[in-house]
Amino acid sequence: MPSRRSHFACVLLLGILPGCMVGPEPTPPSVVTADAWHEDLVEGLTRGKVDPGAWWRGFDDPMLVDLVAIAERNNFDLRTAASRIREARSLYGIAAADLYPEINATGEAEFIDGNQANSSGLPVSDDNFYSLGLDFGWEIDLWGRVRRGMQSAEFDLQAQVEDARDILVTIRAEVARSYIEARSLQGQIIALRRIVAAQAETVNLARDQFRQGVVTEFSLLQAQAQLQAAEAKVPSLEYELAVAISRLSVLIAEPVASLRDRIDSTVDDLGVPDPPREIAVGIPADVIRRRPDIRAAERLVGAAAANIGVAEAALYPSLRLTGQGGYTSTQFDRLVMPSNLGGLLAIEVSWPIFTAGRLRSVIDVRNEQAYQALISYESIVFRAIADVETSLVAYGSSLREQTRLRQVVDTYDRAATLATERLEQGVDDLEALLDIERELLGAVQELAVIDGQVAANAVGIYKALGGSWNIEENTIDARATTVIVEDAG
Repeated sequence: MPSRRSHFACVLLLGILPGCMVGPEPTPPSVVTADAWHEDLVEGLTRGKVDPGAWWRGFDDPMLVDLVAIAERNNFDLRTAASRIREARSLYGIAAADLYPEINATGEAEFIDGNQANSSGLPVSDDNFYSLGLDFGWEIDLWGRVRRGMQSAEFDLQAQVEDARDILVTIRAEVARSYIEARSLQGQIIALRRIVAAQAETVNLARDQFRQGVVTEFSLLQAQAQLQAAEAKVPSLEYELAVAISRLSVLIAEPVASLRDRIDSTVDDLGVPDPPREIAVGIPADVIRRRPDIRAAERLVGAAAANIGVAEAALYPSLRLTGQGGYTSTQFDRLVMPSNLGGLLAIEVSWPIFTAGRLRSVIDVRNEQAYQALISYESIVFRAIADVETSLVAYGSSLREQTRLRQVVDTYDRAATLATERLEQGVDDLEALLDIERELLGAVQELAVIDGQVAANAVGIYKALGGSWNIEENTIDARATTVIVEDAG
């Protein structure tokens, strides 16, 4: 048993040394960004503070809101992300456990037959042997190896939370995009069928005038061919619609058939969702603060820095306290008595002297891994900024195209009405009407496509800005992903 003086020295050592931690202190990396976006903002985009909230509600489409909620509950990737958070929390618990002593209960009962002989040929005692006690071992964290390991595990846990947020942002955006695509294709099909109906009337008019000798058979066949070409476009659009709904069904984990029924049943009430009138895009610094993928990369830089400390601590001496104590007796009923109490305390010191450069090489590896994590962080930041710039360009371009195509469709629509009236009056020829209807069909289809692109590009802006989650909370704000909400805090 150690003396009172040695005990005091040990306590003093434990009180002083654990404060020493080798290795670099993890610090958030920084990247210099511009003060404003390069792209000139179109009408509807502002430089206000980024606070998208539940941005999908701004599209004023109840089905979109419902589909996002279903995805938050059921999406397979989100459920996997929740499991990864739980795994990371457990790994942190493993790392933290090394900071505390390990204590094990022991017990032994030995029964001896007195008729047996020992190695000398003499009969052995017939006394039995009993023991009950505790063993413990404790590695004193002199150089911060355990605490650096805890830091690394905590950063990894935080990175998993941010990865889950990133998946949540992506899933919401993909649900919105797939839904918008489905509505856009429905709009294209409806517009195409209206054009087909109008062209069918033109064919009937051409047939009547052919019988009257006003138009030639060639003109009639031309009108029929144009009608058939328009009708032939419907199946391909219906196929694309089926693909979009199938993709959406995977995102929300709902059978295709029931989802298709829901979308088809609301086609008369809900078209392509209109994006909000105003979208605040902030400044590049807001993106670095908000985007989960950037925040995850930042945590991985911290984890890599902490791992350097773990590796460096291996160069220094390690101190481990071991001991055992308990009761021993030859009589079970007298086992737990003060006279049978005993114990042993030992201090083990280990210091690597020769490892053939292995430990230094491990440190070099950890330094390079930290450097790679930093490069990855910087790369993700620049890609994120580029994502926003690209999304702003795409939205502005599609918005201008939408305005132009609306004017074109309106012009061709008026021209088709006028050409039909002139043809009925015998003032104009059929070819002129067919030309106008062909141009009208193309413009109507383009407008239906661009309506979907404008809405999808608005979604792209929200996603590029970091989506919707409360930056002040240490939880994921998906009411549906309950396990993530509970386990990320």
